[in-house]
Amino acid sequence: MKTLIKTITILAIGASVLGGTAVAADVRTPVYPAGNKPIAPYSPGIKLSNGMLFVSGQIPYVKGAIPDEAKNDVSAQTKIVMENLRSVLKEAGYDFDDVVRATVFITDMKNYGAFNKVYGTYWGEGKVPPARAAVEVGALPGSKPGAPVLVEVSMIAAK
Repeated sequence: MKTLIKTITILAIGASVLGGTAVAADVRTPVYPAGNKPIAPYSPGIKLSNGMLFVSGQIPYVKGAIPDEAKNDVSAQTKIVMENLRSVLKEAGYDFDDVVRATVFITDMKNYGAFNKVYGTYWGEGKVPPARAAVEVGALPGSKPGAPVLVEVSMIAAK
């Protein structure tokens, strides 16, 4: 076992000296904005030492639930989702202009226009919105009777 550990250490040092990087050298920092308590075992964001930030899918929860005024309202839910995303980005030192990729999960494509109307406001005139995919899904986590989650968005940012 000691020989194996010495060999791995020598290989890691050799890769570093030769200009390569060892996988173990990549630092991953979890990002937890104040008030963002996940409902499942995940990190709201993971920031890598190379400047990449991976933001987990955010749903329209405020303090653990969908507010009454956002139940069955995709526009209101989108606003909450985007603000939840903003809080993760901000906590990590990023903003929407740093986002390079977004993935949208929506339970009904009939709501796509209303979603886009709110989503588009997060990139002002002359700003470049991220590359994006949108997928209609049957259901999203966190949905409850009378309070369905209508939209979830995840993002990747880079500096």
